[in-house]
Amino acid sequence: MGGNIIIPFVPCGCILGKNAGGLIGDMEGMMDKVTSLTREPALNPEPLFEQIDRGMQGLIRIAALITASNRSFFDHLSTPRTPDELAHLTGCREEIVTPVCMVLEEMGCVTWYEGRYSSTPLSLVFLARSSPYRQGAYLDKTWRHIRDLWMHLPDIIERGPVSYPAEVFFATLSLPAMAENALCGRLQRITREIFMFPGFQSFRRMVDLGGGHGLYAIACTVVNPDLHAWVFDMPHVLPLASRFIREYEATRVHTLGGNFFVDDFGRDYDLVFSSSNPSGKRIDMVPRIAKSLNPGGIFVNVQSTGREDMDLYQSLELELWKIEGEEERKTGNTRVEPFMTDEYRVALMDAGLSILVEKDIKDDYHRDAFVRMIIAQKRM
Repeated sequence: MGGNIIIPFVPCGCILGKNAGGLIGDMEGMMDKVTSLTREPALNPEPLFEQIDRGMQGLIRIAALITASNRSFFDHLSTPRTPDELAHLTGCREEIVTPVCMVLEEMGCVTWYEGRYSSTPLSLVFLARSSPYRQGAYLDKTWRHIRDLWMHLPDIIERGPVSYPAEVFFATLSLPAMAENALCGRLQRITREIFMFPGFQSFRRMVDLGGGHGLYAIACTVVNPDLHAWVFDMPHVLPLASRFIREYEATRVHTLGGNFFVDDFGRDYDLVFSSSNPSGKRIDMVPRIAKSLNPGGIFVNVQSTGREDMDLYQSLELELWKIEGEEERKTGNTRVEPFMTDEYRVALMDAGLSILVEKDIKDDYHRDAFVRMIIAQKRM
């Protein structure tokens, strides 16, 4: 019978009963499979495979970048080196170092000339350990999200989001990455607006509500030598701020532990600052902020404008994790809630705060990302 395929014959007069439809369906399916061996699909599969290839190549680039950064490739390659020299210096296998460097070259992070690799200006500024702008914590966060979230999306879509303890999420995952991202331009653009305020050099006291890493407060004291600043945040976050205070030798920056929703954060401030946390979006915080300011003092508030400005990938990622113990998903997440609503503007006015500056500030961590900044002054 060779390669002939025998399809069962059912006489027309035969009574098949309630299983007739299933049997006929099976026969039709078998015939579809048979014809698929000799007939190409009606659609071109290239768009599908192109998407898969692009996704895998993106993952490979991220893995190569993180590996090279953690192994100090870019510091070593500040001097041109051969692959075997780089392998020896980093304790890596040359047969893997070479293709990794080829991927990095395609990404614009290294160059190849006369048998040696060298770091590019891009990698020396943002990836070398010796650079103050290094994005190491941001890369670590990216890799953690790949391992915790994206690799487990098939499970998360059924069982629900991954839960992070608040201490872990803020102190070791979110805030260190936010600090590095801010140093790429957002921090400098925001503080430049503050420094341009006519009375800034006369300021003597400021508080950074939910200050996290404390870099905004540190920058303000660098420019104003008579200013003392307090970074107010949860006690488990303050060790990060203390680390940066030591690194920048910011002796006039202090830490103050507490929950700004319920705890007193002080009085007689010339500047109250809030960035990317609920203290700057909750309407019930406005009267308390106004009360803490001296007449003529300013409230500087920098927040995301809300979920509508996220791309579809950011929106999906936001659904994959939550903070442990939250009763409601992303309660108080400043990236989700809208900012500068009509109600918020009325609350500022009722509290005696007049908006002097309102503008969008570019945030380099993501393409076409901006935050909204306002400077509101307490009336005399």
